[in-house]
Amino acid sequence: MSFDKRCTLAAVLAVLLSGCVSTSDIDGLQGRLSEIQRQVLQLQQQMSSKDEVQELGQQMSSQTQALLKSEADVQVGLEQLSAQIDQLRADLGDTNYRLSQLSQQITATNQELQAARMSVRGATAGLPGAESGLGETPEDPQAIYQAAYNDYLRGSYDLAILGFRRYLKSFPETDLADNASYWIGECYFSQRKFEQAISEFDNILSTYPRSDKTASALLKKGYAYLEIDDRANGTAQLRRVIGDYPQSDEANLARQRLALLGG
Repeated sequence: MSFDKRCTLAAVLAVLLSGCVSTSDIDGLQGRLSEIQRQVLQLQQQMSSKDEVQELGQQMSSQTQALLKSEADVQVGLEQLSAQIDQLRADLGDTNYRLSQLSQQITATNQELQAARMSVRGATAGLPGAESGLGETPEDPQAIYQAAYNDYLRGSYDLAILGFRRYLKSFPETDLADNASYWIGECYFSQRKFEQAISEFDNILSTYPRSDKTASALLKKGYAYLEIDDRANGTAQLRRVIGDYPQSDEANLARQRLALLGG
């Protein structure tokens, strides 16, 4: 208790003990008592505020700890992500290197084929009838097929179609004849000439029924029908792929397309 409060209480007691209390004395005492009560309430409020401040401080401390932990977790996640990105970059670099090597090998092979062709032409240039065309250099089926396929890979679809048709005309009984016909269909499909593509795929199915391109031809025939909004024929071809070649990659693609179509 403060000194002023003790003095006030002493004064109250002294007045009471003296037995002589006036109205003004009572009013003064009441005023002093009211002041004391106000100060007591103020002290209580201050003590309550201190408790609230302490509780708020504890809450802030807990939140700070949680934020620090969250930041540490984020940092660990960023480090892991950075490591994964570095690994992907390394894998991409390795892939690009392999592609570069394959490209060089393809280029070297094409150069060897060209050199072989020139060598054959040179060897036959002096034969009788060469000038009149009677001694024309025999065509190399592998070279014709590869040249047409390279045109397809480059997106030169018209040239590729000409090359594959030339192959089919000159070598219709070879093992690659069905492949040549299939790639003609793919060229038409890539050009969005879907009706021509369907016709070419039909040719494979009728001319080369045992071809290893049959499943692919059925699948792309189904895709072509869907592209021209013939859903009935398109889904029928996809179901035929699944029924005839259930374990093939083409069957898996057919199932995925049918799922997208809702059936």
